[in-house]
Amino acid sequence: MPAAAQRTRRRQPPEETRRQILEAAQELLREQSFRELGIDTLMSRTGHTRTVFYRHFDDVPALMLALIEDVGRELVEVAEHWAQTDRVGPDEARARLAGFVDFYVRHGPLVHAVSEASHHDAAVEAAYNGMVEGFVALTTQTIQTRIDNGDLEPLDAPETARALVRMLNGYLLDALGRKGKTEPDRVLETVAMIWGRTLFPAG
Repeated sequence: MPAAAQRTRRRQPPEETRRQILEAAQELLREQSFRELGIDTLMSRTGHTRTVFYRHFDDVPALMLALIEDVGRELVEVAEHWAQTDRVGPDEARARLAGFVDFYVRHGPLVHAVSEASHHDAAVEAAYNGMVEGFVALTTQTIQTRIDNGDLEPLDAPETARALVRMLNGYLLDALGRKGKTEPDRVLETVAMIWGRTLFPAG
């Protein structure tokens, strides 16, 4: 890199540098697994040195925590939109499930990398599980409201929600978080059938 460009890099605001590192990490994790992520390879994509990485992150797990925060905000929005399905019918519920499929189409490889990282670092594991459990809590509320409204026969709302969400997350990671993805339309039909038959059984 030319010296002038390097000086420009050094003068840029720290938050811009941090964003460049996060974006480069997202790009790499769409191409390779978490286990293959190296700081030197990562920083070569940003035009910065290895030393600059450590000005922003203590280590790779700290980087993964920042990525969880990034994608987690969007996932919360999708989950909160879904959680309103206690007031809608099965067709609208299916349309809202499409939001999860779309999220994993765009971020599946990254979420898969975070899932991998969670097996190697306790803080990443806690953050990842917290993200998933937030969706479990929202789905529990939705199921319980449908039961209270008489739209669904009584069942164990917390455990049903946990089973549905954990199965959904695992399936979407397997179908859309790896190379050789399943067609998104096929994925949506599958999850809509499972969730629909559970939460919107035929009267």
